Amino acid sequence: MDMRYLLTYFNKRGGGEIVRLTFVAGGQEFTDERLTSEQWKDRKSEMPMKNLPVLHVNNGETEVTYCQSGEIARYLARKFGLYGDSEEESLLVDEVYDTVGDVRKVFVQIHLCADDNTKRELATNLVSDVLPTFYSYFERRKREYGENGFIVSGKLTLADLAVFNMVDSIIEMGQQSLWQPYPELLKHHENVKKNTRIAEWLQKRPKTEV
Repeated sequence: MDMRYLLTYFNKRGGGEIVRLTFVAGGQEFTDERLTSEQWKDRKSEMPMKNLPVLHVNNGETEVTYCQSGEIARYLARKFGLYGDSEEESLLVDEVYDTVGDVRKVFVQIHLCADDNTKRELATNLVSDVLPTFYSYFERRKREYGENGFIVSGKLTLADLAVFNMVDSIIEMGQQSLWQPYPELLKHHENVKKNTRIAEWLQKRPKTEV
């Protein structure tokens, strides 16, 4: 069955980039619809939860629209062989994905915080606790279950894409120094970038805000 995919998001990375990366890593063509603020005002009422991203899946007979970036990415990862080779490996992929999500929430809190004192406290906690804890977790999982530079089994999975996307986003924001104490994260980032499909995407994707 010929499946057609339309991803609708804004012209930035945000919550849509992990879905784009999953399409790219899976070798699946998709339509990358990027809305302006004005277009979003007109389209918002169409969306299941009045937010983005959403994925429109058309099998030639019917079209269904799905929301929630994490669930969309997991759905695609399962379809494209990026979700591990067993239920246990899939569980590890989910674990890593959600752990990355917890760290990303702290970055978002800092970015959105309007109070300078609170922002400093959040940033201090990020550097002194959140990132060291994540790095210890990352190294342990990679040592226990990884091969060939990947986190789960010996091949690229959604877990790798999630870690890569987080590290890459911070580098693109000019904050690469945050990762300097964590060389294994930078090595992993470079390893994922060597994937031919990912490398091509990084070259051609629009230059936008993170």
